[in-house]
Amino acid sequence: MITGETLLYGLVAHPAHHSLSPLIHNMGFDQQAINARYVVFDSQSQPAAVSQAIDTLGIAGINLSMPYKQTMRPFVDTLSPSAQLSGAINTIKNDNGRLIGINTDGDGFWRALQQASPMQNRAQTVILGAGGAALAVIEAAASYGVQTLTVFKRANQTYPQVAKRLAKIATTRHITINLYPFDDEVALQQTLATTDCLINATNLGMQATPGFPIAPRLIAQIPSACLCADLIYAPRETAFLKTARLTNHPTLNGLGMLVEQAALSFEFWTGKTLVTAPIYAALTEENKQ
Repeated sequence: MITGETLLYGLVAHPAHHSLSPLIHNMGFDQQAINARYVVFDSQSQPAAVSQAIDTLGIAGINLSMPYKQTMRPFVDTLSPSAQLSGAINTIKNDNGRLIGINTDGDGFWRALQQASPMQNRAQTVILGAGGAALAVIEAAASYGVQTLTVFKRANQTYPQVAKRLAKIATTRHITINLYPFDDEVALQQTLATTDCLINATNLGMQATPGFPIAPRLIAQIPSACLCADLIYAPRETAFLKTARLTNHPTLNGLGMLVEQAALSFEFWTGKTLVTAPIYAALTEENKQ
């Protein structure tokens, strides 16, 4: 029952109505008998307005997705070391009016990969895209056995800024990181020829007309043992993952990352553990309907 004492948590993003986060967190609150509810705020407001709303309305905690993971950073009071390094946040805790920003995306992704494919080699990993979620995955990679990361992104106005951030991550985390523009086809083909893990961190799979982050013919040429992962979970199988499956590559969608990053956010907010087994079961059942 919702009462005057019920704490409010939520997701701020656009688009957001497809999100499964309310199901996950509300199950968690029920598990732990916490008087709280989690809702979706599909917002296109400016980051400063979002920060003010959290404070004014006394919202206890917020998750962030596109387009807020990087733009909200200047509007929190404290950043965790990993959030500072990656330049992106996905979780905010309202600590008596003081907003604390962290990022659980990176650990969430690698934890999900470990659970789904514990024996998967990921020493040589390629990431397509360098947005907020990708930067979190990159920042956490060294802790999960990645030795060399090769990142491909569009050669746009953010390219120099991303190059500097990746250099700082590489120095701090003692990992080799290479950055190339998407249009460097020679570098792309050479890198894919020896990759252990290929991660799509672009949002192309969410578009009304599904797109590919790289040419489909290149997917067929990567090593057969290479895991192809997508950070997207809606749809469950993007065009990228479908092509990888049809060329007999192991695949992983973003559902596990969603659950694992949520578990880390839940613990940060409440100090309680989110039991994920029933969450996975509920999401699997929903997918059947």
